[in-house]
Amino acid sequence: MTSTLSDTLSDSPSDTKPEAAVETQAVPYAELLARARGLHEQLRDWRRTIHRHPELSFTEHHTAGLVNATLAGLGIPTETEVAKTGVVGHIRGGDGPVVGLRADMDALPILEANAVEYASTRPGIMHACGHDAHTAMLLGAATILKQLADEGRLPGTIRLLFQPSEEAQDAEGKSGGMRMVEEGALAGVDAVFGLHVDGAHDVGVLATREGPMMAAADQFHLTIRGSGGHAARPHATVDPIVLAGHAILAIQQVVSRRLNPLEAGVITIGMIHGGTADNIIPDTVKLGGTIRSFTPESRELLHSELRRACGVVEALGGAFDLEIRWGYPPTSNSPEATAVAREAMAQLVGPARIKEADQGMGAEDFSFMAQAAPGCFLRLGVHNPAWGDTQYMVHRADFQLDEDALPYGAAALAAAALTWMAQKRG
Repeated sequence: MTSTLSDTLSDSPSDTKPEAAVETQAVPYAELLARARGLHEQLRDWRRTIHRHPELSFTEHHTAGLVNATLAGLGIPTETEVAKTGVVGHIRGGDGPVVGLRADMDALPILEANAVEYASTRPGIMHACGHDAHTAMLLGAATILKQLADEGRLPGTIRLLFQPSEEAQDAEGKSGGMRMVEEGALAGVDAVFGLHVDGAHDVGVLATREGPMMAAADQFHLTIRGSGGHAARPHATVDPIVLAGHAILAIQQVVSRRLNPLEAGVITIGMIHGGTADNIIPDTVKLGGTIRSFTPESRELLHSELRRACGVVEALGGAFDLEIRWGYPPTSNSPEATAVAREAMAQLVGPARIKEADQGMGAEDFSFMAQAAPGCFLRLGVHNPAWGDTQYMVHRADFQLDEDALPYGAAALAAAALTWMAQKRG
């Protein structure tokens, strides 16, 4: 039976495992990897089960049920329906730091193109971003860390954050990460770690970087209003399609001419809708897109200059409505948590396999958790070297990963948590 989130958070770690019962020793990196490799078949089965039954954002009921049942079977207390469909678990060790480990659970609205026996059974929905693997790897880390806790070798508390809806926001503009933070799932957490599969790196490679790693992502919706009529009488209209053409050109000059060339930014128009027939000039055209940036200053500038660029519509006799929806902030890794993660990963797989992650314009709502506590987000290589130059990247219908990467991810999460605990206990 699960307790409420507030009840569980009010308990101190020492309520269930006194400090005296915990050994003080170095982090057993080789043992962590060996235990994770011993779970390889189970990790694969978890991942494939989730892959067969993908669920869109805030509908992850089957996945959450699997997670909750697995944690219960391990003797890990949980709360369910956190952030609507999330699960939070607690592994209590000694009276040391509380470390959060996060995995996202939702899938994407993509029709899978892979002819594998564990392919999606839900047409039009696919785990094309690796969240099935993320969930399986966190279950693996939970298994290992619970074993250590039962052996009196966990010098702190683990907060397991199985998060819904990383890929989308609900009607209130909130994602699973946003809601988890709002509902207190990060309360009392001293550090938080997460990871994401990366088809650009080989299995066994881990990458991260200090500071901004992924961009802020905001949405905009632009409605251009003119005056429609017969296509043979354009002079009697204010053609919103022509106005949209001018607006698109003006918007595409914001980054190149208004943003400092030493700053990174993107404005992409990904949607345009207008008209119903080839001989009718419509009254309105609607456009939608995304704004990406790394700093608060760049973010504000891109918003204001986008609005200014849309003013060309008014100069040409039309009108416009622009809605900008603030989304995820930049995913920025804390220097302290990043140093801990790098040390843990180097000990786990060797320094040669630790890479400096590139900055990317993709976005992640792990960013909200990294604002609530010192955080570090990792990239986990899932490319099979035998595939050569062929890379199966996320958000594609043919996305796939080498499942030999799963033990590395499970061990990496456990190692990051234990290294933080070891350093903070001194």
